[in-house]
Amino acid sequence: EDRARLLLAGRGEAAPQTMKGSTWIKLGAFFLVIMGIAWGVRALGVDLTQMTPERVRAFVLSFGVWAPVIYLLIYGQPIVPLPASVITITGGLAFGPLWGTLAALGGATCRASGQFAIARLLGREAVSKLLRGRAAALDQKIGENGFKAVLLIRIIPNLPFDLQNYTLGFSRVRFVSYAFATVLGIIPGSFAYVYLGYSLTDPQQLWKLAAAVLIMTLLIVGQRQLAKRKKISA
Repeated sequence: EDRARLLLAGRGEAAPQTMKGSTWIKLGAFFLVIMGIAWGVRALGVDLTQMTPERVRAFVLSFGVWAPVIYLLIYGQPIVPLPASVITITGGLAFGPLWGTLAALGGATCRASGQFAIARLLGREAVSKLLRGRAAALDQKIGENGFKAVLLIRIIPNLPFDLQNYTLGFSRVRFVSYAFATVLGIIPGSFAYVYLGYSLTDPQQLWKLAAAVLIMTLLIVGQRQLAKRKKISA
C-alpha cells in the first residue's frame, strides 16, 4: 500500500510539470509565429512606423466594394499586434461615423474573441496553478463577477487592447460574459475615435473637429470620474 501511494504521489507531481511543459511549448510556437509574420512583413518592405491613418485609409479604400471586408480582416485578426486607436480612427476616415463605428465594433470584437481563445489554448489551467495570494484572489473575483469586471476594464482602459484580451483570456471569466461586456464597453471609445477620424476627412469644416475634441474630452473626463468612484468604493 505504501508503495502504491508513492507511485500515485509521483504521478500527481509529474502531471503539473507535464502541463507546464506543454504550455511553454505552445508559448514558444506562438512567439515563433509572431516572429515569422514580423519577418514576412519586413521582407515585403512594409514599414509599420509609417502607417499613418491617412495611408491606411487610402489602402483600405483602394479595395473598392471589398474595403469593409478588408478592414474587418485587418482589425479582426488576432495575431499581428496593431494600435487599436489608429485602426479605429481609420474606420471613421474610411467609412464615416455610423458605418465606421459598426465596422470598428465588429473588428474589435472579432480581435478580442480571437485573442481570448488563443490565451485559453495556450494554457489557462496551467496559469491558474501558478497564481498565489492577491493574484489568485483577483482571478477568483473576476470569475465571479465576469461581466461587470470586463465591462469596467473596457470602459476604463488601463492597458493596451491586445494585452487586455490576452490577460482576460487567462482569467476565470466566461467567454459569453467576456464577449457581451466587450461589445458594450468599447462602444463609447469606438465612437469617439471613429468620429475623430471622420473629422479629419475635411479639415475645412472646423465644427467637425471641434465636435470630435468635445467628444474625446467628455470620454476622458467620464473615464477618470468613473475610475475615481471605483477607487473610493474599493
